[in-house]
Amino acid sequence: MDGIVYNIQRMSTKDGPGLRTTVFLKGCPLHCPWCSNPESQSFKPQLMFFSNLCVGCGACERICPNGAVVKIGDVYNRDRSICTDCGLCVESCPSKAREMSGKRMTVEEVMRVVDSDSLFYDNSGGGVTFGGGEPTAAGAFLLGLLDASIRRGYHICLDTCGVCEPERFRKIMNQVELFLFDCKHMDPDEHKRLTGLDNVIILQNLHALFEAKKALHIRVPLMPGINDTEKNIAQMAAFLHKHGHNEIDVLPCHTFGHSKYAALNLADPVMVPYQPEELAAALERFAKYDLKVTIV
Repeated sequence: MDGIVYNIQRMSTKDGPGLRTTVFLKGCPLHCPWCSNPESQSFKPQLMFFSNLCVGCGACERICPNGAVVKIGDVYNRDRSICTDCGLCVESCPSKAREMSGKRMTVEEVMRVVDSDSLFYDNSGGGVTFGGGEPTAAGAFLLGLLDASIRRGYHICLDTCGVCEPERFRKIMNQVELFLFDCKHMDPDEHKRLTGLDNVIILQNLHALFEAKKALHIRVPLMPGINDTEKNIAQMAAFLHKHGHNEIDVLPCHTFGHSKYAALNLADPVMVPYQPEELAAALERFAKYDLKVTIV
């Protein structure tokens, strides 16, 4: 059983308790304009080209079997209409200007990496976190990873946007100890406009987690003028309070993924981070509705 993994981050401290290994599975049904990992959205391996690292040696042009490498000025870019993402140019590049995002791996291959830090999980109360993209979209591959982790006794965390067929989500729910659950926007029409899908199934699955009394952290990627409005925060507070929950993790807007859009030849969404006073005002709105905020 295999799937596409685009990163495995060891010694993570941001994706659950203790020291963890976070396995990022490639592919996401949402297309959030603020996504800081645009390489996570496609379900296929993708070639990324960082032009600032290109030294103009031409090794990529010489090895490309499709003639897809084209010289533009002093750098060697590519013709995406011809490029097949075969990755040969990645292996030939001496300056690491080319990178393949996404690698097909088996459950056993992933778990070998996860197992290598098991001592740290034991000593820190950590474990393994599966994220994405959207990990539930990996289907049987995720189930295989969960089963392998359970057999090893690892603490399991799932970082999810909640877009998953409810029956399948309930099966996954029973195998996970902690959920990091994204809450992007409460209005279904606005959610669809922003991400491509409404939030009906998302809220159904979040409701199921509350009903099952699963451990979870609500995570809000906070975007100026998009989901930090009085109306949206009030709706979020009403939903969470109804389920006896008043704590959220806030991830303020940033530009860390800026270079990745160019590397994928995608239009940069140009999200503008908060000024300190703007973020303070947004956080006051959460406090007004009795929501306790942790910035992560």
